[in-house]
Amino acid sequence: MKNASWKYLLFCILGLAFLLSTTRVYAAPPEIKTISVVMDDNYPPYSFRDSQGNLQGITIDQWKLFEQKTGIIVNITGMTWNKAYESMLHGEFDVIDTISYNSNRAQIYDFSKPYATIDVPIFFQKNISGITDVDSLKGFTIAAKKGDNCINVLKEHGITNIEEYDSSEAVVQAAKDHKAVIFTMGKPPALYYLYKMGIQDNFKYSSSPLYTGQFYRAVKKGYSGYLPTINNGFAKISENEYQAIDKKWFGLTNIPFYDAPLFRLIIIFGVAVFLVVLLLFLWNRTLQRMVKQKTSELLNALSARQKVEAEIRELNAQLESRVIERTMQLEDLNSELEESNAMLEEEIVKREKVEEDIRKLNEELEDKIQLRTSELDTLNAVLEQQNTLLSESQKVARLGSYVMNLLTKEWKCSPELHEIFGIDAAYPHTVEGWLGIIHPDWRAQFSSYLMQVEGAQQRFDYEYKIVRIHDGEERWVHGFGKIELDHSVNAVRLIGMIQDVTDRKLTEEKIIYLSFHDRLTGLYNRRYFEEELKRLDVERNYPLTLVMADVNGLKLINDSFGHAVGDELLKNVAKVLRNGCRRDDIIARLGGDEFVILLPHTDAAETEQILKRIKALATQEKVGSIEISISFGYEIKRYETENILDLFKKAEDYMYKRKLFEGPSMRGKTIKTIIRTLHEKNKREEQHSHRVSTLCQSMGEALGLPEGEIQELKSVGLLHDIGKIAIDEKILNKPGKLTNEEWEEIKRHPEIGYRILSTVNGMAEMAEYVLAHHERWDGSGYPKGLKGEELPLQPRIIAIADAYDAMTSVRSYRGALPDEVAIAELQKNAGIQFDPELVKLFINKVVQKHHVQ
Repeated sequence: MKNASWKYLLFCILGLAFLLSTTRVYAAPPEIKTISVVMDDNYPPYSFRDSQGNLQGITIDQWKLFEQKTGIIVNITGMTWNKAYESMLHGEFDVIDTISYNSNRAQIYDFSKPYATIDVPIFFQKNISGITDVDSLKGFTIAAKKGDNCINVLKEHGITNIEEYDSSEAVVQAAKDHKAVIFTMGKPPALYYLYKMGIQDNFKYSSSPLYTGQFYRAVKKGYSGYLPTINNGFAKISENEYQAIDKKWFGLTNIPFYDAPLFRLIIIFGVAVFLVVLLLFLWNRTLQRMVKQKTSELLNALSARQKVEAEIRELNAQLESRVIERTMQLEDLNSELEESNAMLEEEIVKREKVEEDIRKLNEELEDKIQLRTSELDTLNAVLEQQNTLLSESQKVARLGSYVMNLLTKEWKCSPELHEIFGIDAAYPHTVEGWLGIIHPDWRAQFSSYLMQVEGAQQRFDYEYKIVRIHDGEERWVHGFGKIELDHSVNAVRLIGMIQDVTDRKLTEEKIIYLSFHDRLTGLYNRRYFEEELKRLDVERNYPLTLVMADVNGLKLINDSFGHAVGDELLKNVAKVLRNGCRRDDIIARLGGDEFVILLPHTDAAETEQILKRIKALATQEKVGSIEISISFGYEIKRYETENILDLFKKAEDYMYKRKLFEGPSMRGKTIKTIIRTLHEKNKREEQHSHRVSTLCQSMGEALGLPEGEIQELKSVGLLHDIGKIAIDEKILNKPGKLTNEEWEEIKRHPEIGYRILSTVNGMAEMAEYVLAHHERWDGSGYPKGLKGEELPLQPRIIAIADAYDAMTSVRSYRGALPDEVAIAELQKNAGIQFDPELVKLFINKVVQKHHVQ
């Protein structure tokens, strides 16, 4: 009985040890041979590109190890995070990596377990104080990477002034270029690029992060079969292999102690010992005392041994230090000896060369004396050539020389200076004659400078404007020269040169103009506005009105008609603002569709009159058939104690409130203009849209839908191809077969139509229907690859009506097909391209009805 108890106890201990050492087990995933992965290619050290453009980093090495462990081929694609996220949404990849979790993404994706924890602090220029947490960011513009989770965190805390950039490197580059003073991103890539760009000493970061996120791998919902494969594959990578990757990129082992095998072994051993000690406690007390005594002896011996080892290490270190010191001394002595030998050899070579040169000189001296006369003749000829070359060079450089007698006030000059001044030899070469050439606005300054040069006996170096005598043309010249003194140290002559620098001055003026003006509109730019705001923000200019203006619908116009039309619209807006404002008002383009106006000495009533005048002028301007719509907001500074930046923010807020009312109306007008323009470009598209609209209405009636839904279906049938406004007319009307590139361009029109309609209030659902009208029942359509009942009813109806009308009407590349062929084609693709039940209803109710009619 006693032996049975011991066996039972031993069985329990071994069973417990087995359970504690058991690793995670995952369900067997479906057979997957390849996985396409997309990730951020600008997030060091997790994923970034080397100097040759190849992807590298922790995440890349982990996927390579996954590929080795599983035999599954992994195709990794790196791009900017925003583009990577959009590509994943469009179903172009199986897995997205370097993604953090939030509730919105959880509705779209299934997430793996986190594999990295990332602190996301706030970085700011070191001369900015008071940045401690997210609440201290209010009033600042924050730079962040497009699509990054930190943007959601900032917006949740009411921070909306966010400047978005394509990549982490672009954010730090903006900070380096002083375009951003505060930014937030993951700590690893931020520190990497700060050090890479050499600006790490210019920035600090908050002691507590904005938030702490984690990196996951994610797949789209409905494709969760990939998730077990991913989890099982990465579970096959040992902790030591993970540590090796971390150590490679971080220089240290970053593994949680509780996942270490040693820690597990200690836990298992501790539990087993605890159970044994607990069961045999009374019997083991004597043994414990013996163990403690023995342990004490061992610890004392170990302490003594460690002390001896420390002394030995210290002696070794001292010995190594002395050996290194002695070696360095010997190397220095060898270096000095080699240098001395080299110098000695060099001196010997020099001496031998000098002796050889002296011997040769003695031999050649007689010949040189005989040739001296002929050489002098040659030199005279060369001198004459050089004088000619100098004269030609002065002509090319527009450079003339002169000598002025400071006693007689008369001067002589080269022919090139006559050309620059536009005079001839008969012109009076006196100081008065010189002053007659100088521009009237510069004569007093020039006379004063000339007297200063004579009095101080300093060099002459002066730029001034002249008026050429023979043609009256104004030119810029740069004069430079020096004073010659007599034996009594009196100034007697001024010798110098004058160069025509008109082209350079004009270029400088152009550069200065461009540095303060917007290249597109010709208005002042943000830099000039900020300087003028500081200059005008003084009490003598109060009341000072600050007006914010924003062009309504610019993005929609750019998406629909192209940026060239959008640029033309901005130029017309600039013209309207100039014509509507007063001559001394400051008008600037801040960027994009935003403008600002500074109105000194202007109260509210006068401001309203100016804005009324601008709006009236705007109604008279159009770009093609597109009307101009501008939203305004303004605020007035009356007292010095008011903060001009606060007023700027209030004016901007008022402007955005106005935009909420005026923007939707403008977008609605633009939609109508887009439809009209599309139909003008292609009459077949107009007829096709109306026929599809009628077929959709008939399908709604056949399904017994409510009247409101039937009208909505009719409208979306009319608008389903609105995205073709942005497609090249040559592609739309091409009579032959489309190339692959042209077909890809055509396939963009559902997404373009979605973007256009989603900007209009009340058309959000119709925008979704337009986006999905080229999806297929079997999931092979575009752009999202939706399948079966995932597709809303309306795009399923549009797909059938669109295909039927396309087959039964004349196209640019073929004639109309008979109804029998079209119906057979619909039936053939039922359950593949089309909803099979809707195809039956369409043939039986709609096509038959149209035949009867």
